[in-house]
Amino acid sequence: MTRLALAAGLLALALGGRTRADDKDNEKALKELQGTYLAVGVDFGGFKLTEAELKKGGDDDRTLVIKGDQLIPKKDPKDPATIRVDASKNPRQLDIAPKDKKDALYAIYKLEGDTLTICGAKKADDRPKEFKASEDRMVITLKRQPAN
Repeated sequence: MTRLALAAGLLALALGGRTRADDKDNEKALKELQGTYLAVGVDFGGFKLTEAELKKGGDDDRTLVIKGDQLIPKKDPKDPATIRVDASKNPRQLDIAPKDKKDALYAIYKLEGDTLTICGAKKADDRPKEFKASEDRMVITLKRQPAN
């Protein structure tokens, strides 16, 4: 009985340590994403919007702020979504959950310099494995803006 308890305790410590390490990696990844972004490209199953086309809607329509674990649209700051990253996956995963829990996005992302690329689907089972748009997958390219 004592050996079983000892083994269970060691297993719990080992798993707990891994979880804390994963949490630290996720916190670091989330911190790297902080900032204000402008959408510069959207591709959804053949329907593409270029930066020039997106600019026509005005900067407020295409500005998103990542602050903490919140994704805040500039146009409607009272309606943030909660984001969660999983830095242990390759490519890294990003879940975006609006307040009402409808229309969640299960995505992958990459951050290259100040360019954030997100490819997502509406169903967790359809989470993309590559950055390629299709009928049920959207690719959004965002450019981080300099801090004021």
